[in-house]
Amino acid sequence: MKTRHETTQPTAPAGQMDMKAALIMILVMMAPMLDTTMTNIGINTILKDLNSTVNTIQWVTSAYVLALGLAVPLAGWLVDQLSGKLLMEIAQVAFLVGSLVSGMASNVSMLLIGRIVQGAAAGIIIPLATTLMIRMAQGQNLGHLMSVVGLPIVFAPILGPTVGGALIKFWSWHWLFYINIPVIVVALVLVQAYLPTFAPNPDKRRPFDFVGFTLIVGLFSGLIVAVTNFSQDDIFGKLSVLAPGLLALDCLLGYVVYAAKWPRRALLPLKLFNNAHFSASAILLFMSGLMVNGAMFALPLFLQTSRHLSVIMTGVYLIALGAGMLVTRTQVGKITDTYGAKWVVIISLVMAVVTTIPFAYFTESTPDWLILTMLFLMGLSRSGVTIPIMSDSYTGLNPELIPEATVTTRMAQNIGGSIATAILAAVIASDEGNNVATTAMMATAYYHTFIWIAVGTAVAIIPALFLSVKTKAVA
Repeated sequence: MKTRHETTQPTAPAGQMDMKAALIMILVMMAPMLDTTMTNIGINTILKDLNSTVNTIQWVTSAYVLALGLAVPLAGWLVDQLSGKLLMEIAQVAFLVGSLVSGMASNVSMLLIGRIVQGAAAGIIIPLATTLMIRMAQGQNLGHLMSVVGLPIVFAPILGPTVGGALIKFWSWHWLFYINIPVIVVALVLVQAYLPTFAPNPDKRRPFDFVGFTLIVGLFSGLIVAVTNFSQDDIFGKLSVLAPGLLALDCLLGYVVYAAKWPRRALLPLKLFNNAHFSASAILLFMSGLMVNGAMFALPLFLQTSRHLSVIMTGVYLIALGAGMLVTRTQVGKITDTYGAKWVVIISLVMAVVTTIPFAYFTESTPDWLILTMLFLMGLSRSGVTIPIMSDSYTGLNPELIPEATVTTRMAQNIGGSIATAILAAVIASDEGNNVATTAMMATAYYHTFIWIAVGTAVAIIPALFLSVKTKAVA
């Protein structure tokens, strides 16, 4: 006789997904995704309300994205130890707690604690949803699958800034976090009622790699702290810069030695990088943080400080960015499945550079239609980067390495985003200094910021040359 859990196991045939479960997991991912874009729109308001600086307040974004990235390997391990459904429920409750703490915050320290809890929970929710959906699809039609998984990424830039701007206008920035509560509650109810159990894999149970995890935490935390401290007075030789920087370097070298000597223990196996497509994808996802997370941090600040837009109008402007992403997303997956990722990504990166550079020269007098057009075109290019890279990261991989590949790519994307945010905040802070920022100072700060984004995006073309190309069969 079947137990209740046995009857709820997914039984989708190869290449198909349980669409009900997929839609539930998309809803589950909406809260973490919306939270990021809503918070970006409120950074300037939070900065003023808590009497903070750009360098300090960037941790509201960086701490969230860094915690998210560092929690991803924990999710990869836990999915083999616990029921996927139970793990999803625990992560959602943790995100709910983090949202409450962030909403109740009356100072930067309390806000950062809440953001770290939120980020850690999101770092489990997002890759877990992806992994479970890949299991349902059984490795088939990955370009289409990445388009489905990426739906929250599309709607977040469209809904997040607008909703966030309205919440700040009519209530306060605290509601940027309180609004998560009803979304999480609804998602929890649906997960409990309809999501398959996804039993753990007893054959893959193993102790968690605490040594590797500690080295990875030290690597990326040290790097972000070094960047942030350097921006305070632009002096590289200070102990506050060198110490975390050297810690990051030591942790990187330590992890490479450790993973090479004990490959079976390693959290992120080095053998993943024997696959050229995967290596290129991981590097690109790390670098894409500058174009995606970094740009979403800089754009709201630019629109509110240089263009003097209200939070609501800033959100309205950013709808153009999300609309551009929505237009291309439905076709990018199909094109990638047919032709491969290489030229889709290269063309999109070139377009991203071309649409970013004008923002370095935009001023308060620049026509609104021109800014909206550039935002829309920028959105068109972004879907052509993330979807093909994510799908190509699984090309030619041993199916047994898919969980580790998912962990590595998600870490690369999110940690790259946190580092990009820290770098851009450092650029802005370096130009503005500790004095009251004048119009000229802000113009210089955002000129350098968007040039950094454009250059970083252009450099990403190099690893894109190693992505896959498919030859279409001739009838």
